[in-house]
Amino acid sequence: MAEDADVISEGGQGPDGAKLGPDELKVRLLEAQSLAEERLDLLKRCRADLDNVIKRSAREKEENVKYASEKLIGKLLPALDSLEQAAKHDEGAKVLYMQLLDILKTEGLVPMDEVGKKFDPYRHEALFQVKSKELDEDTVAEVIQKGYLLNSHVIRFCKVAVAKR
Repeated sequence: MAEDADVISEGGQGPDGAKLGPDELKVRLLEAQSLAEERLDLLKRCRADLDNVIKRSAREKEENVKYASEKLIGKLLPALDSLEQAAKHDEGAKVLYMQLLDILKTEGLVPMDEVGKKFDPYRHEALFQVKSKELDEDTVAEVIQKGYLLNSHVIRFCKVAVAKR
């Protein structure tokens, strides 16, 4: 800001009151223009940084809203598993299971149907291997515990048995 104090007064005089020549005026004008350009460049960079922060904040907020129910759904999965087991023996439990699953599906929950698919360590947790002549090597032979996706993000891995020859 010290440069700002060295201002040319009206009538082409320096801060000490002495008349400035045309060459000195040109030099000071170029210096002032250079300073103005530097500050404009800095202002533009600050504005770009601010725009980036605003965009990042909006993306983070969207992600938070998208996965806000993940913790609650994770806590409900054991109850969903129990209802699924009970549904195999009781028609009333089957209705409850389907209702709860439909509600959770509206929140973005998708059960993974993995039997016959290639083993994927990003989706499956192998508990043991089983010998199989019908299935290819490293194929999911049996799902021990169902896995789930929430908005295409794995929230619980499938616990599976993997085929071997």
